[in-house]
Amino acid sequence: MNRSSSTMILIAMGVIAASAAVVLYFQLGLSAGSALMIGIGLMLTMVTVQQPMERRRERAWIESRLAEIAAVAGDGEAEIEKIAARLNRLEQALPGRVREQTGELAAEVEVVGELLRQVTETLAELESTVDGRLDGVNARFGALERHMRQAEEPAGRRPRRGRPDDYPDEGRGGRPDDGRHDVSASMRNALFVPDADPALEREVERLIRDEQIELHLQPVVTLPQRLVRFYEVLTRLKGASGLVPAAEFIPLAEQGRLIAKLDTYQVIRSFQILKRLTQRNGDVGLYINLSAESLASSAFFREFQGFLSQNRAMADLVQFEFRQEALMEMGPLEIESLRAVADLGFHFSIDNVTDLRVDFRRWSDLGFRSIKVSADRLLGRAPLVTGDIHVEDMAGHLQRQGLTLIVDRVEQEAQVIDLLDYGLAFGQGNLFSSPRQVRPEVLGAAQAAAGAPTRPAPAGNERAGAARR
Repeated sequence: MNRSSSTMILIAMGVIAASAAVVLYFQLGLSAGSALMIGIGLMLTMVTVQQPMERRRERAWIESRLAEIAAVAGDGEAEIEKIAARLNRLEQALPGRVREQTGELAAEVEVVGELLRQVTETLAELESTVDGRLDGVNARFGALERHMRQAEEPAGRRPRRGRPDDYPDEGRGGRPDDGRHDVSASMRNALFVPDADPALEREVERLIRDEQIELHLQPVVTLPQRLVRFYEVLTRLKGASGLVPAAEFIPLAEQGRLIAKLDTYQVIRSFQILKRLTQRNGDVGLYINLSAESLASSAFFREFQGFLSQNRAMADLVQFEFRQEALMEMGPLEIESLRAVADLGFHFSIDNVTDLRVDFRRWSDLGFRSIKVSADRLLGRAPLVTGDIHVEDMAGHLQRQGLTLIVDRVEQEAQVIDLLDYGLAFGQGNLFSSPRQVRPEVLGAAQAAAGAPTRPAPAGNERAGAARR
């Protein structure tokens, strides 16, 4: 019982005791002392009787509450026991179910691994066989080249010396079809470089001036997922008898001072293609080959810089690509041009890397973000100067310098397997996809959507740009 009820009962007992004393004094004629004593005794008697009754009621109420709490606790304990039993059953059944579900997958993975090992061994044997045959063929063409030079020397003819790889069919002209261009390079050195065909010169000049140029895209994929992250833009000329390879038209375009016009066409069309690509995937970027000496042309570069200013929104998706050989020959004017382009938010890439002992931090500060090294060079099958850094650690070293290492010219699955431990993030080559032509209707649609962009000046009277890959 609460405090107010107890107080009311005590007051009532006091009133009863007082009333009894008054009745005894006035009605029965008892003395005041006797009546008072009887009233007090009655009061004590009522208190004595009421207290045990009140305690019994409180005890009964507490016991009922405890019974309710015990019932609730019992229900909770029963639920906990049920949950514990279910967890025990699940714990006992889970390993068996996992083994049952993953057993077949593990067996399939084991079979695939065995097949992959067999394929790798077969490819290695085939590669060894092809290497032996190519060595023999190269030796024969070397002998043929020496005989041709010996035959030409008496006539007073001096063949032009080409670059180390003498413009293999890659870069602007596409990637090698089989990843081994030594034979074709020897043939071009011997057959095409010494004597320029005047008819071919005129045809190349006409094709470039008439913009008979095809653009091809080759993807740069993530490793090992092989998801397309970039495309490299490659150019080819559309001749009457077919496509003119880069080994033929790049040297002639240099001699005719038409590289700047080729750069103009490629840059404008590349940005149109990029706008079309970003409509479907906003994360895909482009590598655009650019002549190093075009940067030194004031007429070309002024318009080129203005064009880039109008397209700064796509700066994060574009990297202009230069050969390492051309970078090493750049002067102060070209370097300042690079800084001006980098100030607009655009970045650069280094291609055809053969020497990793350079100051890559300097190139990173200039805006370079990636370098491309061929798979054969990384695997030690072609010359590559690495210095003190082991080639397997080069990707991490370059990453700390702010550069991404990309392996290109990947032609065989065995190369990918051998490169798995190199920490490479991107790859490029015919294994993933050969260069694909950009359809004319795609270019037309992109040009219509982009409007009429400002064209960098061809700078036809300037020096021709350096050779592309």
